[in-house]
Amino acid sequence: MEIATDVAILSGGNSAGRFLALRTSASTLHGTSRLGSQRTARPEMIAEQFDILLLDLDGVVYVGDRLLPGARRALRRLRERGTTLRFLTNDPRPTRDEVVARLERLGVAASVQEVVTCGWSTAVCLQEAGLASAYVVGSDGLRRELDRAGVRGTDGNDAEAVVVGCDECVSYPHIKRAARLIRQGGRFVATNDDPTFPTPEGPAPATGTIVAAVRAASGTAPHVVGKPHPAMFEAALGDRDPAAAVMVGDRLDTDIRGARRMGMSALLLRRGDERPQHHETEVTPDRVIASLSDLLNESACHDA
Repeated sequence: MEIATDVAILSGGNSAGRFLALRTSASTLHGTSRLGSQRTARPEMIAEQFDILLLDLDGVVYVGDRLLPGARRALRRLRERGTTLRFLTNDPRPTRDEVVARLERLGVAASVQEVVTCGWSTAVCLQEAGLASAYVVGSDGLRRELDRAGVRGTDGNDAEAVVVGCDECVSYPHIKRAARLIRQGGRFVATNDDPTFPTPEGPAPATGTIVAAVRAASGTAPHVVGKPHPAMFEAALGDRDPAAAVMVGDRLDTDIRGARRMGMSALLLRRGDERPQHHETEVTPDRVIASLSDLLNESACHDA
């Protein structure tokens, strides 16, 4: 699978305003999958066909504070088989340490090195681009990830970037200030642009809702870091061959599209209590599964 990636440096009004952008060829949207079609796939379990599994969290491993059926046992069995696991989330609010703590509370073992959040990925991108200060519209967790990467948070006019994430306390003054700083030359960076995220009560407004408001007020399109863009997938894969990996997600427009762009196989997890998605996308998964237990040909009812 040929992955054509153009790397361009976008220069702002000053030398510190450069930003690295990755553009992946649309020809990678439809790749060759190890899984083949559901009708002709070999009877062996899906887990046997891949060395590394990239797993979305919200809607795949858990929803809110509830672990999804079969997840705990499936993840434990995958580790026992020696499968490499990576947990990816477009939730920019928690730090990676907080994600690990949440998984452990739910009975799922994980390490910080296995977790890739869009907040952490945004911090790494700013660090690599040489941006040293940012006005943050988002959570304390996002601010901590930026600070650890050497990106200083500021409310002043010296902000080299405006980073927009998600937080329940975002209000009109935050959007107003972000738009003004962007118009003054600050780089507009969005951790992700998901319009909603799943909760036990149904979809709730996510980062994309706030990004849309800042974009409308500033007249500027953001650089988006999270899925389906490459940064999180590249961090999760490291030097691994994308052909040896499979992405398991619950969104066609982020998880499945991003995997296709990387030349990876992709599984859509659709829960029994979930309404079908209506995202406008030409991307299709290799397979639709009902739970992580399907990776091992096991029943989700047995989750000890």
